Amino acid sequence: MSFKKAIFFLLLVYSFSATAKENPDAGLTIVDIVIHRPLGLIATVAGTAFFVGISPLTAVAAISPPHDSFSRAAAILIVAPAKFTFDRPLGVFNQDSDGEYRR
Repeated sequence: MSFKKAIFFLLLVYSFSATAKENPDAGLTIVDIVIHRPLGLIATVAGTAFFVGISPLTAVAAISPPHDSFSRAAAILIVAPAKFTFDRPLGVFNQDSDGEYRR
């Protein structure tokens, strides 16, 4: 299937499911599975590789107080994309005030 046909199919399914009364979240679920989850996985892998690459600089930054550069860098580069990819319910894109994904 070509890329244009795939995009057309996704938009068609999304538009039909968005107008359906019985299940309005089906289109968002499909878009989440096909687009957002793979992009989140790519961001997690790229963030992990970048974290490994900058770990010597992070170690130097951890010398001075508050000594939390590793945990802050890991939270931004690895944990946040991993939570977005693996820990949130389908169709939910925004975090609550406490940083958790909930329906």
